[in-house]
Amino acid sequence: MKRKAITTLGWLISAILIATLFAKLDLRTIWHGLTSAKWNYLIAASILNLGVVVIKAVRWQWLMSPQKRTHFWNIFKATMIGMAGNNVLPARGGDLLKIYLLCKWEKVSKTVLASIIGLDKLFEGLTILILFGIMSMHSTFPEWVQKGTLIISILMTVMLAISILLLIHHRKTVSQLEDELGKFSRIAKKLGSGLSALANYRIGIATLFLSVIICAIQIVVIWLCQEAFGQHLDLWVPALVYVAINLAIIVPSAPSGIGPFETAAVLAYSWLGITAEMGFDIAIMYHLIQLIPITIIGFIMYIRSTKRTKLSKIEKVEGMLMEGE
Repeated sequence: MKRKAITTLGWLISAILIATLFAKLDLRTIWHGLTSAKWNYLIAASILNLGVVVIKAVRWQWLMSPQKRTHFWNIFKATMIGMAGNNVLPARGGDLLKIYLLCKWEKVSKTVLASIIGLDKLFEGLTILILFGIMSMHSTFPEWVQKGTLIISILMTVMLAISILLLIHHRKTVSQLEDELGKFSRIAKKLGSGLSALANYRIGIATLFLSVIICAIQIVVIWLCQEAFGQHLDLWVPALVYVAINLAIIVPSAPSGIGPFETAAVLAYSWLGITAEMGFDIAIMYHLIQLIPITIIGFIMYIRSTKRTKLSKIEKVEGMLMEGE
């Protein structure tokens, strides 16, 4: 019931924001801008964006390394399919799909994987805060970005505190059998197990480094989208837009963050003196680069993986029948 309420609220927020945007924008100007975009920049941006998925898969493999030695191809497929799922499923259903697939392919507990997803988000949030801190030394921000960053800071602090407590609980109960623990204690122990990467400073530093690289590449992707529309802006501009978008998509919305994503970008560009129509053109193209290639590739990977699963089951049944004969 709660999940349905959040999903409904998300669709409502997206609808209101999209309607508000289109009421204020000149659609002819937007269309003219889209048709005059330079595709060489957009193709380069799409390729770079796919590279981000590879790095995210590496980050996940590192975060899972305290649990077991995993197969990179399985992590990459689950990451691509999960991101595609988030683009089309409500309430970030792609994350649940990723947990299901990795549990199936790598035989890791769903509870452990859920905590690793939280840890992954924690590193992403810390990277945004680091970026905001660096940029604050050289430029100012809109008030809503400053307030949003303050909220993120509080959330990251709470998440880090909870993660540390769960990790401590896991270490205290590691030698105890599950039957000796209560229901909530067992869950906390498994969640803490998934956070083991926090206790390894090498994995922590390496993961943070990868997160910074991901952040830097996404900023370059936005810069390429700007260049595609003839906007030759300083590098701190796409950095500001990146921070604004990531703050906005925390708000419940329709799949892929449609609505808050574009609104945040338009507000950021408008604050810099760029027309709302141009800001929307850049934002929608950046969003499509995030959306279309990953969704198509993720869908193909998912279909192939389900077909292979069915074939393996058929072969297993045939083998049992042959043995029976």
